[in-house]
Amino acid sequence: MEGSLSMKLEVNASASDIWKAYGSLELPKIIMDTFPDKYSGLKVLKGDGSSGTVVEVYFAPGVPGPKWYREEYVVVDDVKRYKLAKMLEGGVLEQGFKSYETTLTAIEVEGKPNVCFMTGAIDYVLDDIVSGLEVLSGSIGVFYQIMKAVADYVIKQQNDTITN
Repeated sequence: MEGSLSMKLEVNASASDIWKAYGSLELPKIIMDTFPDKYSGLKVLKGDGSSGTVVEVYFAPGVPGPKWYREEYVVVDDVKRYKLAKMLEGGVLEQGFKSYETTLTAIEVEGKPNVCFMTGAIDYVLDDIVSGLEVLSGSIGVFYQIMKAVADYVIKQQNDTITN
């Protein structure tokens, strides 16, 4: 079974500011800082955050399931503000998924320079439908929380800049 889930979030921040977080190694750092109860570490195996970067992400002790996953940033397009990451090993690939890819974009809202849409999608192929669907129902919620955390981080950075 294969499918796709997507979401869209309107944010009071420019697409370029959101992309600075989305399109770099700042993204996993934001995730680590925001969710220390879920994630315990990040190791960059190859690259600088651009296309071809490979990272390993480690889950916090006590989080059920696999202890880590490895993913590659297949496409990081700074012009289109588009990022495609593919799960290579571990994580959901040990929980019923044959393939798992995520995409992130930051889209300008015409006529509103300080507003954008953050979009995210999960494209997947399941090997084990029962296990995979259970994991997938949790994945989409976590994915939304990550998008919201990035938005909150960027807005806080903007506010800190204004007050300083």
